[in-house]
Amino acid sequence: MKKFAMILAAGLMVVGASMAMADAPAATPCKATKFETKLGEEACKKGGQEEAKKAFKAWVAEAKKTDATIACKSCHENLAPEFKLTKDGLEKFKKLGGK
Repeated sequence: MKKFAMILAAGLMVVGASMAMADAPAATPCKATKFETKLGEEACKKGGQEEAKKAFKAWVAEAKKTDATIACKSCHENLAPEFKLTKDGLEKFKKLGGK
């Protein structure tokens, strides 16, 4: 009986874990289809918009060491869902070491 209870418990854990994974939302894909930056392309391939946001926020944190005024809106006209760049956004990114 004890063996049966252990097998049942293990089976329920497997079913529960697979159901939890099925309920997880899919990553929101990036809107961009052509990438000007390696950072953006790699992040979008890895995990869509959420991963790209994390990657660029980390980059901004590093860039602030060089230019304390840099922020998301320094390079983007708007944020989610389009993240449209300003006319000089890519230039600013590259000037501060972005790739």
